[in-house]
Amino acid sequence: MSAQETGTFIERNAEGQFEIGAERLARRFGLGVDDLRAMTARGQVRSSVERGDGADTGRWRLSFRIGNRRWRLTLCEDGMIEDDEFSIVTSGGRSL
Repeated sequence: MSAQETGTFIERNAEGQFEIGAERLARRFGLGVDDLRAMTARGQVRSSVERGDGADTGRWRLSFRIGNRRWRLTLCEDGMIEDDEFSIVTSGGRSL
């Protein structure tokens, strides 16, 4: 687990969707941008966005996975990063 990005922001585009640039994503995974783009083209980069409900209303979770590495961010409504977790996961998705 790392607090590398905690307190920084993820911007939203005109449609209100969160956007993370290729440079930022590649850097977090220790990759070059060209390598990240090639992996994306081969379908090796996966991502998901979850909107909180109940006690988590107003929060969002963004997850990025490349191979057995996962970067998971919990964001406030304004895009500020509350939690930043980088982990190695098993094939079933559980963190080691």
